[in-house]
Amino acid sequence: MTGEQILRTMFSFLPFVVCLFWSICYLVQIRKSDTPKRYMTAFLVTCVVLYLCHALFFTVGLPYPLECVWTFASLSVYPIFYGYLCRLTSSDYTLRKLLPWLVPGAIVALAKYLMPDYEIDKLRLTLFAVQILCVCYFGMRKLNDFDKKLQAVYADTEGRDTTAVHHLLGAILLVSILSGLANTIGKGYFGTSIVLLATISTAFSSMLFALSYICFCRNFTIDQLNEEVMEEAIAETGCDETETIAEDAHEDTEMIGQKIETLMVEQHYFLKHDLKISDLVMEIGSNRTYVSNYINSTYHCSFSDYMNNLRIEHAKNLMLSAQKGTKLSQIAEDSGYASEQSFYRNFRKFVGMTPAEWQASNQQ
Repeated sequence: MTGEQILRTMFSFLPFVVCLFWSICYLVQIRKSDTPKRYMTAFLVTCVVLYLCHALFFTVGLPYPLECVWTFASLSVYPIFYGYLCRLTSSDYTLRKLLPWLVPGAIVALAKYLMPDYEIDKLRLTLFAVQILCVCYFGMRKLNDFDKKLQAVYADTEGRDTTAVHHLLGAILLVSILSGLANTIGKGYFGTSIVLLATISTAFSSMLFALSYICFCRNFTIDQLNEEVMEEAIAETGCDETETIAEDAHEDTEMIGQKIETLMVEQHYFLKHDLKISDLVMEIGSNRTYVSNYINSTYHCSFSDYMNNLRIEHAKNLMLSAQKGTKLSQIAEDSGYASEQSFYRNFRKFVGMTPAEWQASNQQ
């Protein structure tokens, strides 16, 4: 075997090896996994089949029946990943809702088996492109809606929000465009271009590894959010939300505003770590809905943005008055942040530059 053949074999099997590795990691934990991770397990197992067929094609050749298997697998991976996104952000998503997304792929695979024709391949490419666009568009909407729910409950959404998954959806779209171009060129061309094969293989492998790692480490889902909200509601009212006795709908919003202003301005309540809206509700003795509506209508932002804006303004004052040599990590902690990452992310969001850049410009 020549050096080029070894390289071709290595890059051909690279995505398969990555998917196999993470499939094993997920399968080992399957009994303790939450439902979204089980969808990811199904996604990775499907990827194992898909990229094994890819590798065989580029090395020893792929028998025609396996090409039909490859067709079904290639048209199933993105619907299954969409199932993961749906189950991550919605507790009522079930396997029954996923199955219709898999039917078109099964039909195209069966048609390819019965009618080995070039038109079937064009149909597969069209369906593949539609799947990618749908998954990225609707998946992004679901993630955005989920993050809005988080921002209405937590001041610190770090570790709970879906920022990393957002970025991965962008990577998936980019890599999928590369995949579409590769399919347009034709798989056979990769057999003669080791550079192109290595580029596409490395891009897919990197994206799959990052996706698998982030989803494997992620433990916060809509189920945890609903559970925490329900527990807090029971703690606030002494009963289930469905049994909550309606409070006076005309509660004095001005009084709520005064209590919030007193807490924030005089007591710097926003510096409390891991602050939730339920903490604020219990502190002022009001109702979650009233407090949330007051913040939204008065400050035109979510609970999370309101608290973080106060924290960032406090951090700016600390930086202006801090002694030389004071670390930004200390500023972050004194401003209510549990991590520097969360401090940096919110500072850039509200100020438009990093804390170090802002500090340097104001010192000058």
